[in-house]
Amino acid sequence: MNHSNESYLKETGRLHGKITYNFLMPLLYVLFLCISPPPVLIFTVVLSPLLFMLFFSRKIFSRKFAIFSFIVYLTGSCIYSCLPQFQYRSFHFFHPGWTEVEGRIIDYKISWTRTTRQSAASSRGSITYTYRIGGKEQQVYASEAIRRYSNNLWNTDGDIAAHNEALDRQVKEYIKAKNYKILTDGAEHSRLFIPLDNFSFWVALPLQIVLMLLKVILALVIIISLPYLYAYLLERIRKYRGRH
Repeated sequence: MNHSNESYLKETGRLHGKITYNFLMPLLYVLFLCISPPPVLIFTVVLSPLLFMLFFSRKIFSRKFAIFSFIVYLTGSCIYSCLPQFQYRSFHFFHPGWTEVEGRIIDYKISWTRTTRQSAASSRGSITYTYRIGGKEQQVYASEAIRRYSNNLWNTDGDIAAHNEALDRQVKEYIKAKNYKILTDGAEHSRLFIPLDNFSFWVALPLQIVLMLLKVILALVIIISLPYLYAYLLERIRKYRGRH
């Protein structure tokens, strides 16, 4: 009877594993790709099989390839998220119906957003901008026009104030230097791109998540290593006293 139960549990575990690895994970991965910006999608689809066949094997329809491809996807997402100028140009390229219009930022407000299911901890810049099209002036309020993400697990009042002040200074500089662009589809839709730097560290959410995970891993390594380090130091002290 016990043997029968063990066999049933093993078979059920294998079935769950097959469903998870062969169906659910690939499905989630495809969904990630579908909602990704076109450059990240192209980066992943083109480079994944090429690099996999170059460094591993030609058998790309495997679990190993899926994991490798997901790593390539995360790498592409991190790189893309750091490049505001490239994001603007790629959006313009993949949306040829959108045109650049003259406009200006007339107001902005900086606030702090705590970590929720929908967002990560960050300073958020809500911006109001105007532009003219068809002889009419349009005014738009962008509630999340720019963000400065934190890579801390916990943010103190001092951290929050520092991020808010830094983002406030940055937005003022961007407005003064006109370091932004406004695109519109000619109808009622528009989009503000700010900033247009070639590289921006704090606006990159995937990069901040990676750094946060590295901090967690480093902290765990230190915590786990402390007892061994303590035992090693005691042993060295004991040997030193034994020789003297």
